[in-house]
Amino acid sequence: MSSRNLPPVRIHPILYFFLFIAILTGMLVEFAIIFLIVFLHELGHYTCARIFNWRIQRIFLWVFGGVMETDEYGTRPLKEEWLVTIAGPVMHLFIYLFLFLLELGNALPDTTLIMAYQYNSFILIGNLLPIWPLDGGKLTQLSLDTFCSYQLSHKWMIVISVSTIVITSLFVYAREWLSLSFVLLIVFLIWENRLEWKRRYYKWWRFLWNRYTMQEHYRKQIEIDVPTNLRLLDLFRLFKRDTTYHIRVFDSVGNVYIVSEKDCLRDFFDRRDITASLGQMRSG
Repeated sequence: MSSRNLPPVRIHPILYFFLFIAILTGMLVEFAIIFLIVFLHELGHYTCARIFNWRIQRIFLWVFGGVMETDEYGTRPLKEEWLVTIAGPVMHLFIYLFLFLLELGNALPDTTLIMAYQYNSFILIGNLLPIWPLDGGKLTQLSLDTFCSYQLSHKWMIVISVSTIVITSLFVYAREWLSLSFVLLIVFLIWENRLEWKRRYYKWWRFLWNRYTMQEHYRKQIEIDVPTNLRLLDLFRLFKRDTTYHIRVFDSVGNVYIVSEKDCLRDFFDRRDITASLGQMRSG
C-alpha cells in the first residue's frame, strides 16, 4: 500500500494518557495488543471501503476502540454497506490465523499468545452486539432496512441498541463483573445512542435528498397504491432502501394515474412545502 493510499489515522489525546498509565503499571503489552487489534479491525473497514471508492475522512482511534469516519453510510447500496461493515469483524479471523502461526513457531511466550487470543475474542464478540455505533448495531440496521422503511428501521435500531445496553448492564451487574472501564463504556454508548436519536431526522432527510439527486434506478421495483390526499412526506416514510417506487394514485372519483418517486421528490423539494399532497402535485 503506497503512502497515498494509507488511511488518515488520528488518535484521541486521552489515548496517550492511557499509554502513559500502561507504561507506569507494566501493562504496555496489553495496551499494544488491544491497540493493534483495534487498528487492524478498522483497517478492514477502510480497505473494503476504498475498493468501493467511499469518501473516508479518517480512522479515529480512541479509548474504547476505533471508528472509520465517513458520510457514506445510508447513501450507498445495501450490499456495499454489508461488505464494508463485516470487513472489520472478518479481520479478527485473520488475526486468529496469525496468532496460530506465531504459536506454531513459538515466536511469542504462551502468556502473551493467550492474552492476544482472549482480547481478540472479547473485542470481536463485543463488537457484534446489536449496539450502536458498534458493527453489530450497523448490521442490525442493515437487516431491518431489508424489510422496513428507512425511517422505521433507523428508529427500531436505536430501540434495540438501547435495550441491549440495558440488558448487558444488568447481566454484568448480576455477575459482579462491574468495573470503572465498563461503566465508562456504557456511558459512552448511551451518549452515542442519544446523539443518534437526535440525528434521526437529519439522516432521513439526507436519505431523501440522496434519492432525489442520484441517477441510479434500483433493480427492485415496487408499485404502491395511495390516495390523492396523501401528503408527500407521508409517502416518503414508506420508502425502503435499494427500491424504486412507482406510485399509483387514486382520486375521489376513482381515477387512477401513475407518478414516479422522482417526480414526487422533485415536486416536494421544489415546492418546499411539508404539507403538499399528491393531489396538489398533480394540479401544480
